[in-house]
Amino acid sequence: MSFLVLGLGRTGSAVTRYLLTCGETVIVTDDRLSWDSVPEEFASHPLFRFVPSAELAGCDFAPIKECIASPGFPPHHPLFSLLMEKGIPVVSEIEFAARLVTFPLIGVTGSCGKSTTVALIGHILGRAGFSVFVGGNFGTALTESLETPTRWDWGVVELSSFQLERITTARFHIATFLNLFANHLDYHQTLERYFRAKSRIFENQRKEDIGILNFTSPGWQTRLVKGMKARIVPVAVSKRLQEGFYIQGGKIWEVRAQAREVLSLEQYSLPGKHNWENLLVAVAVARTIGVGEDLVAEAVSDFRGLPHRLEWVGCVDGVNYFNDSKSTTPAATRVAVEALGGPLILILGGKAKIDDFSELVDVFGSGKIKEVIIYGVSRSLIARFIPPDLPVHLVSSLPEAVAVAKKVARRGDVVLLSPACTSWDQYKDFEERGAHFRELVVREVS
Repeated sequence: MSFLVLGLGRTGSAVTRYLLTCGETVIVTDDRLSWDSVPEEFASHPLFRFVPSAELAGCDFAPIKECIASPGFPPHHPLFSLLMEKGIPVVSEIEFAARLVTFPLIGVTGSCGKSTTVALIGHILGRAGFSVFVGGNFGTALTESLETPTRWDWGVVELSSFQLERITTARFHIATFLNLFANHLDYHQTLERYFRAKSRIFENQRKEDIGILNFTSPGWQTRLVKGMKARIVPVAVSKRLQEGFYIQGGKIWEVRAQAREVLSLEQYSLPGKHNWENLLVAVAVARTIGVGEDLVAEAVSDFRGLPHRLEWVGCVDGVNYFNDSKSTTPAATRVAVEALGGPLILILGGKAKIDDFSELVDVFGSGKIKEVIIYGVSRSLIARFIPPDLPVHLVSSLPEAVAVAKKVARRGDVVLLSPACTSWDQYKDFEERGAHFRELVVREVS
């Protein structure tokens, strides 16, 4: 028997490496690779075969047991029709690995805040003495946990809609759905399909499992509640709950028989209401597992967040610079703008995922934004949504954008890179874009 792997990126490489180690034959196809660009560790292995996607139809499918698809292959890719015709089951890397792991999984999904929440949960559980695998869509592929000698107590995994769309048996002992905004509609086509993919995080839970739902802005949650088998733990910001966890008066409260304070928000350094929601979910997970209040508070107080997610770069001549390169949709950028004080000089741009930036109209009109700088291939599209009374600068590149920001910024201003677009017109990924922004800030303002 053999396995077919679609894509040889981070997750595809992890699956391929594991299967080869187990003595399985692996056939890999990737739209972006040729034999000459296949990594040597695979190309030289006797059980590895690379087939260009255009030639896959000519393969013998009889020995193929299963296909593991990487997120980079959209559902409308012609290979999926071919595989369906051949009767080959297709699963995600998360489904593949979840069948094999021996430790319980904590799954986190949502439109934004997933990585920060996963990192914070891992940080708290690690401080509490647990051995914790942290990864999934963020960081390390879950399959890589199978190749380490570590005996993990828990696995905390970030789950994208792409990964959840192709699960069948993956079970998350604790699962949370943080929020829902329009995202990845170029992949899913509709918000409804995107929502259904995300909702699958709860699909294989049992009654002894935990489902944590954020009711700060209720709406879509009611659809989830009806079909959930697990015990539901609600959380909310600025709403007093009869059970679960909520934030009120600058404190996190836990309600069981009665409300009791867990910690003060003064102990948490990340800005913005959305980061309060991430914190609330992380605290709910930790307390549900049994981590003591003191340990939770200590871990929260020394958590410093992740790069490229409202990351403070520095203060130069009284101007604060923030790197929020991870925000690749208008909804994520709106959240970032709302998290910071003004006056703001906002840098937008890159390659847009969608054509509609009306999500930002309210923040443009809030009075908080002083000027807007737009760069990249989608700059003309974005500019159509800027109100006429707001100063706008159109430039071609991020270095030009930072140079303009330096000229117009005054003491007390905040310069925020929160692009609302992907980086793919000029950068490999949002990390490369964010790292370049950091370099440019230091160079331009020094």
